[in-house]
Amino acid sequence: MEQRTYRGEIDAEGLADALMTRFNHGDLMAQMVRGQEGHLMVQIATRQWGWGAARSALSVGIAPVEGGVRVTVGEQRWLDAAASLAVTGLGALVNPLSLLGRIDDIARDVGKLTLPDQVWVAVEHYVDSVGAKLGMSEKQVVVACPYCGVGNPVGVGTCSACGGSLVDAQPVACPNCGFISPRDARFCSRCGVKLGPSP
Repeated sequence: MEQRTYRGEIDAEGLADALMTRFNHGDLMAQMVRGQEGHLMVQIATRQWGWGAARSALSVGIAPVEGGVRVTVGEQRWLDAAASLAVTGLGALVNPLSLLGRIDDIARDVGKLTLPDQVWVAVEHYVDSVGAKLGMSEKQVVVACPYCGVGNPVGVGTCSACGGSLVDAQPVACPNCGFISPRDARFCSRCGVKLGPSP
């Protein structure tokens, strides 16, 4: 399960509608479920395409948080698609011509395995379209002053208690995905890109 928080003028229902529009067609079907306190769940599943076809599902949770939304993507039953591909591969060893009848099924199975990535791309696209940004975790909202230890909001240049400089204590944003990391981090913990100046 992966979770990301986005900050800005972002509407949970608008994001859910965008996911429904993007994934409720072709080999996929999607439905929205409303929970309590504005929580939404978008369930995306593959359609059954005949006897023994692999079926997989993905749940996208959208919860309002202060100043934005938290999106959680959870996978379910991905082994079915992987197992279907493995069976196809074994069958091709015995009879290579059997692949001809399975081309469409193989394409669907590969699509199922990349569905979480497709969902995150759709979420990021919606977030960008409304001007929201990937947010900081609760730990990254405050920067401790290196001189007196008082917590200050991220982005403030001087400590509110002692006036000391907070420039060297500020976290850094990944140039690839925008994820906020501690100042001394060498690599982004989300995408693995090297942080800081190149040697």
